[in-house]
Amino acid sequence: MSCSSLKNRFEEMKNDGNLNFNDAITLYNDLQGSLDAHRMELVDLQAANETARAEHLEQHIQDGERMLAEIHKMTLS
Repeated sequence: MSCSSLKNRFEEMKNDGNLNFNDAITLYNDLQGSLDAHRMELVDLQAANETARAEHLEQHIQDGERMLAEIHKMTLS
């Protein structure tokens, strides 16, 4: 699943009040895997001196890291 799909799913579930612990763990793990793949791709782009694409991917990674941080801060109620 793409990062944008993960983010949309997370926001939808959170806003609807349908986000449970298992869903949060699944989203977290999926997002972590996606970010790991993006970081490897970033290394390749930087090595190929593809600056514009690398900068775009860096922003994408930062967005994903913010989402991970938000999941980390969630509490159970």
